[in-house]
Amino acid sequence: MTVIEVLAAIYTHEGIHLRELCRKLQLSMPAVKNHVDKLLKEGLIIKHPEGRNLKLYLNRANRNLSSYVYQIEAMRLKQLPKQVGDVVFDLLSVLENKPILVVVFGSYAKGTFTKTSDLDVLLVFNKPDEEAERKAKLVSSRHGIRLEPVYLSWSSFEKKFFDEKDAFMKELKENKIIVTGVEYWRELENEKA
Repeated sequence: MTVIEVLAAIYTHEGIHLRELCRKLQLSMPAVKNHVDKLLKEGLIIKHPEGRNLKLYLNRANRNLSSYVYQIEAMRLKQLPKQVGDVVFDLLSVLENKPILVVVFGSYAKGTFTKTSDLDVLLVFNKPDEEAERKAKLVSSRHGIRLEPVYLSWSSFEKKFFDEKDAFMKELKENKIIVTGVEYWRELENEKA
């Protein structure tokens, strides 16, 4: 068990308490506590007492967190079927106007996907790309996975990000795998905090 795996569990289950973290990681309390203490010392996580429990959260103000989040997201993407990563990176390679943020969401991000699941991908561009839809269909047919891309401009994504009532964004914030653009996502999270 590494510190990054403990941080990944806190990242995907923010507000988790120590006992629950031990259950999720299937480790003893001393082993997990040792890693949590290291993360607290580095300032990567913060703890908030709630009743008798200490809840653990990412310290979004820590600039060093970005490199860890990149690693965590890469690990999570690697845990998906290889074909999913291939489809996403193939799509990115055929797009001339590259998106600044790419997020896998839906059943693949939740871990509830089946063989017939479609691949939901959010692509955020500085300015929308008219060719993206056609190229997504091409990549989809090439790999045999139904690709369901959602396209947004940065300005509309930014507005949606801060809209507390937006059901899509609420779901996206809870269940996501950021493929590219971790720094943009973190920038918005820091603005919100």
